[in-house]
Amino acid sequence: SLTTNLEATVPLNNDPKLNVGLDFKYGLTRSITADVTINTDFAQVEEDVQQVNLTRFSLFFPEKRDFFLEGQGIFGFSGQGDGGPSDGSGDVPTMFFSRRIGLSKGQPVPAIAGARVTGKAGDFDLGLINIQTDNKPSADAVATNFSVVRIKRDILRRSNIGFLVPRRGPSMNHNDSNFTLGIDAN
Repeated sequence: SLTTNLEATVPLNNDPKLNVGLDFKYGLTRSITADVTINTDFAQVEEDVQQVNLTRFSLFFPEKRDFFLEGQGIFGFSGQGDGGPSDGSGDVPTMFFSRRIGLSKGQPVPAIAGARVTGKAGDFDLGLINIQTDNKPSADAVATNFSVVRIKRDILRRSNIGFLVPRRGPSMNHNDSNFTLGIDAN
């Protein structure tokens, strides 16, 4: 962008600002794909439909960002096929909800870079995500790393067993990281 504002306190004349992002997709094998995103801009995502929440529970909006949508079924835990919250029919906790990445106190937090590997290798479904976000003091957000590992193995005809390991850890200056391990079978 190029900005000119001659009426500002400190006048600007053709002040340049560069903001470049990169998305890259590569097929590691026939059925395993790697995606890399650098300086991610999620601005192209459509807005959520406004809802009035009169309950004490948070609203869960569906994921709409392309980086998280592709292969999201792999990250479903214990029957939660889309990786999001359950339909309220069970007691299964929501272990990974990608919609929380890049948001803090309702404000967007810049994503510096991210990588995802998803696919199928033999009887195994594989899913790996790693995303680094930046500081945003106005949202009380510190630089944070989000990582998720999901491995499921097909057994018999329509059954599987697997595990999900999400981790969220802020920059090295803070000690409030979060690590969870879940094992499921369908």
